Amino acid sequence: MNPATEKPGRRARKREQMLLHLAETAADLFESDGYDNVTMEQIAERADVARRTLYNHFPSKESVLAHWVDVELARDLAHLQADVARRRTFRSRAACVLDASAQWCEAHPDFLKAYLRYRLQTIGGGNVRGGEAMKSDMATTWLHLVIAGQEAGELVHDFPPGQLAALFQHLYLGALLRWLNEPSLSLKGEFAAVLDLFIEGARHRIRRVS
Repeated sequence: MNPATEKPGRRARKREQMLLHLAETAADLFESDGYDNVTMEQIAERADVARRTLYNHFPSKESVLAHWVDVELARDLAHLQADVARRRTFRSRAACVLDASAQWCEAHPDFLKAYLRYRLQTIGGGNVRGGEAMKSDMATTWLHLVIAGQEAGELVHDFPPGQLAALFQHLYLGALLRWLNEPSLSLKGEFAAVLDLFIEGARHRIRRVS
């Protein structure tokens, strides 16, 4: 085995392990002390690393939270794959993902506010440490579902699947922001409305010849 090719892989794995350790340590503190009350110094102390080490991986508390949420999202979507695969329609598959998302968001409203604020601020930004400027796990999920919906004849082919998936993602984010501004609303109900709106606007219509 060539050590030159093995070493970068080991380095990358160690970096990912450190990122996860720091993010999970921070999440524990956020849960116990409240997100707004936790400082970067406390995260470094609890994680047993130097402040410089923490800042080398994450420039801010918001970026630590964002990495943790992205990891949680990726895990949850992976666990949902089998359940989604059993569903037969775009509506039922998307509803499965949306219901799981609503359950997580309703359990972590304070995390979600800070996460969305940070992600919206970093859109278009480059060289963001601790992960990409905007993770695409959810957007990729919508893309796969849209492609399957188009192949099954449930959704129109007038628009590229990437465009439809992006529009659905925007509707999804819009529902999240509306719910965060009006917590008395049911997030599950907001997502159901988004799904109805999207399908009624994008469902395949048979053109009748007179």
